[in-house]
Amino acid sequence: MTSRRERRTRSGRRPRVLAFVALVTACVVAGGVYLVTSDPNPDEHGLAGVVLAPRRQLGALAADAHVLVRNQSRADYGRVAVVADDDPGGPRALTPLRCTRVAYGRGAGMCLYDQGDVVHPVGLDVFDARFRVRHHLDLPGIASRARVAPDGRHGAATVFVSGDSYASASFSTRTYFFDLARGRRTADLEKFRVTRSGAVVDASDRNYWGVTFAADSNTFYATLGTGGRTFLIRGNLGARTAKTIHPDVECPSLSPDGTRVAYKLRRTGDALGSASWRLHVLDLRSGRDVALAERRNVDDQVIWVDNATVGYAIPHPAVNVDADDILTVPADGSGRPSVMIEAAASPVMVPAG
Repeated sequence: MTSRRERRTRSGRRPRVLAFVALVTACVVAGGVYLVTSDPNPDEHGLAGVVLAPRRQLGALAADAHVLVRNQSRADYGRVAVVADDDPGGPRALTPLRCTRVAYGRGAGMCLYDQGDVVHPVGLDVFDARFRVRHHLDLPGIASRARVAPDGRHGAATVFVSGDSYASASFSTRTYFFDLARGRRTADLEKFRVTRSGAVVDASDRNYWGVTFAADSNTFYATLGTGGRTFLIRGNLGARTAKTIHPDVECPSLSPDGTRVAYKLRRTGDALGSASWRLHVLDLRSGRDVALAERRNVDDQVIWVDNATVGYAIPHPAVNVDADDILTVPADGSGRPSVMIEAAASPVMVPAG
């Protein structure tokens, strides 16, 4: 679960940035936003500091396309922030939410977090486009992954119920689906009828994690782990069924056009037995698989910035700093990694409107 920083150049960028800044300024005047700007004096770890406007609740999402992230700068660490997608290194508008993982679809979002309750360790808040919490659910375990279908109808969350890392040989997970409009848990992926080569997968060591939704909000992909191996599964939420379609896939992320899955591939552990992962992209039609240009360890469920680019989080390079950076890299194996947003994690691309 990780993050870094890149600035993308597009035509019309300056007018869009000015429009975003104007919107944020208007919200501040109306009493609706935190404004985060670059601190001219970075802290001793080299992370950019932040300056906050007077603390007020965020009134609404910006009208233009932007990115939701988990802020990891010193000021308001863990709070969900909004940044313009054409100026991701620019001003951050902070929301009232504080999450370990954030996810969002059309009009509905999920905030997954560890709430320090022995009986109900994980909280899941369902929020609307104005960041108002509409429903709260209590879950077991330790917060891990969260995704919302593009149309905002359904969401999925994964929690650890033993162990706290996918690198651990003893980890165990639960993956749940939710009706976001009603704020209800609707299904447990472990109870679906999952098949591999026609045979039902019912091994006691099976685990599921890393759900990603197709545009229809019913088709989904996820990871099945069993017998020391992992598999990509494609499922039908309504029918409560799924089947394996490709081996050695973890934490899949479906491309916007629905044709490819970005994922992390486990590499051989080092001398101490530590696992690491490299990012790959699998073409679902042809089966063609390509390793991406990021060669460092990426323990994250990536996002698609667009159909040509993926984004992910890795630890900030400064030693003893509890922060990530969000990076991007081309999805075809070319190019090189580039920092998109410093001191942030759990990115979500939010389209205009």
